[in-house]
This record gives sequence, C-alpha cells and structure tokens, in this order.
Amino acid sequence: MPDAPAHPALRPVEIVQALSGDGTIALRDPSGRSPHIVSVSHGVMYILARLDGTRSLIDIQADYMRRFGRMLFSDELAKLLAQLDEAMLLDGPRFRAHMAQVERRYRESPVRAAIHADGVGDDPRAYFGTLLDHPADAEPRGGGRLLGVIAPHLDYARGRPCYAAAYADLLRHTDATRFVILGANHFGARRAVVATRKDFATLDGVVPHDGEFMQRIERRLNADLCEGELDHEREHSVELQVHVLRHVLGDRDFRIAPYLCPDPCGPTGTRPSDGRGVDLRDFAAGLGETLRDDPTPTCLIAAADLSHVGEYFQDDTGMDAASLARVEAHDRRLLNSLAAEGPEAFRSAVAATQNATNICSVGCIYVLATALHGRATATMRRYHQAVTREMRNCVTCAAVDFREE
Repeated sequence: MPDAPAHPALRPVEIVQALSGDGTIALRDPSGRSPHIVSVSHGVMYILARLDGTRSLIDIQADYMRRFGRMLFSDELAKLLAQLDEAMLLDGPRFRAHMAQVERRYRESPVRAAIHADGVGDDPRAYFGTLLDHPADAEPRGGGRLLGVIAPHLDYARGRPCYAAAYADLLRHTDATRFVILGANHFGARRAVVATRKDFATLDGVVPHDGEFMQRIERRLNADLCEGELDHEREHSVELQVHVLRHVLGDRDFRIAPYLCPDPCGPTGTRPSDGRGVDLRDFAAGLGETLRDDPTPTCLIAAADLSHVGEYFQDDTGMDAASLARVEAHDRRLLNSLAAEGPEAFRSAVAATQNATNICSVGCIYVLATALHGRATATMRRYHQAVTREMRNCVTCAAVDFREE
C-alpha cells in the first residue's frame, strides 16, 4: 500500500469470536470476498470503528489520543491500514481491482457455480432424502393449485423442519416447469432488485434459467435488472433452493428465474435507498403482470428466513423460553397480517417496528405476495426456531403455501 488513503473506509466485517483469553477479537468479511480472519485488540477495534470514509488520518489519531491518552503514530496507523488493505478489508483501489476481475470472470461464465452445499456430502440424493422426511407436525397441504411457497434459506441442518414442510411433497402439488426464486441480498452492493441470467450448477447437474421470461419482465419495466448481478455469485438464499428443487423434481425439466430483493422497510420504503434501480413495488407488479400473460406453469419461491435475535446479532433478546415465545408471537402476527391483510400491511407492520427482530427477507416475501395478490391464499404450514445457545443466537423460519383462490 504505497500511500495511506486520506479518508480510509473499512469494508463490512463481523465478529466471529468475542474477546478471548488473549484479549483479541476475531473478525471476518461476512460476504466471503476476503478469505482472511483477522485478530485485533480492543484498541485496534476502536480505530476500525472510525474507518468510515469520512474521517481523515489526523481525525483518527486525535480520537485515539482523547480515548487512550497516548499518541497513535502515523507509521503505526499506516502499518495497520496496509495490513487491512492486504487482507482485502479496506474499500480502496486494491479491493476494487480485485472485484473488477471477479466480476469479469462471473459475467463471462454461462453458469453460476455451486458454493454453498459443503455439508451435503458425496451422496446428495441420500442427504436430501433424509432432510425432507416430512415432519409429522406440519399442516397438511390443502387443495387448489400451488402458486407460491415461502421456504427457508437457513442452512439445511438448522432449517430442516421447514425445508421438509415446504418441499417434501412439492412434486405432487405443482405442475410448474418454471420457478421464480426470490432471495435476500445479504452482502451484495445493490440496493434494488437484481437478477442474474445464469444457469445454476447443482450437485446433480446444471439447472437452466429462463432468459426469455426474465427479459420480458425487463422490457415491461424498461430496466436492466442484471446490473450488479455479481451479487448473486456468493449469495446463498437462491442457491439452496435450486439444490432442493433439483432433487425433489426428479426427471422433470424445469427452469428458474433468480432474483435478489432488497429490504423495503427503510426510510425510502420500496424505492432503492441509493436512488438507483427499480422500485420493488414496480418489480413485484411487473412480475405479476408478466405471469398473468404467460401460459407456462410457474411457481414462485420466497427463499426467506424471519427473525434473527440474540447477542450474535447485536440484539439483547435472551435465549430463554419466555423471550423466544415473544419472538414467535411477533413472527406469527406478521405472517397473519400477510395472509389476512396482504403484502402492504405486512411490509408496513415490519417497518412500524423498525424491523425490531432483524427479519432479513421482507423484500422477497413482499414480492411473492404482491405478485400473487388476488390470485392466491396464504397458509402457514410450519414454523421453526433454530436456536444455537452456545453462539447466543436464534434464527426463525416458516413454510407457507400460496394456493390459487
């Protein structure tokens, strides 16, 4: 790093280990763009918190002096910044050049590689057969054509009850040959809906995408939804559904249309927070209109988890039974509002609490429900809380059917 940046900016990091015996904190890049885990002291954490792109080097040094009563020398700060830059944790020329190469490779490949199925093992058919053993406590599927499903994007092991409820007998309940998969954009750069016109590699072959259908939506919206498609490369929410679909549909030929949806609960609502891209409400309406004009049997899937609570998520919700019961009641109230009052009521209910329980998938649930509004009725078939007490966290999910009215 020849020269320290004038206003250094740290890329998003997360704590993977709190203060350990040696007084250090382990940090990593949650997007996986940097493979490095770095260990830092409490004093260095104070510096990192000030690398927001607005403070100058002198500002950072002055803050450090006020907090710790000693000088942070320029060569110390420059050395730290160089180490962060080398680890691809600074947003600067090195990282941007790296990402330009990554994006070029992704755009040139016709297939999105599978990167989120490490735990499946060497026999995916046996693994998914066990995963999808139908839970006895799931509500039975009703009548009417299945037009949409909410399924988890939690890892398979922790989300198993709802994966099973959503997918175990899917083959018998839909004749769809196209699946529109709506995921969450956990770590991507885009603040609007983003598509990728790539086939998806799975553990059992490649699943093709429906490029013609996706382009029809773009023409309707007069927008390029694939701008920023690199966000799909490392996102897990869509990929996990494709592996399961490939298993449960067996020999059926089918195509997918993959989209990542932003959070519509912030100050700008369904409009992109940075002003760039399509309004999520317009996308959802355009998707619904395109489906109504299309004879191909289609099923929508919202790859959605619900609440994320506990210390791991910088949240003070306890892991005791009473606290988790309150989380469940909150989740159920929101899903009841979705079923009874519709997608706008659901979105507004989450926004009214400032998304108090950190629901990561409001956008994709909203799009599915909006696209099917007036055509399908929502029924929750299973609710599940994946509690990891040693990590002090809980992630919740549900399996919800949308059946033709």
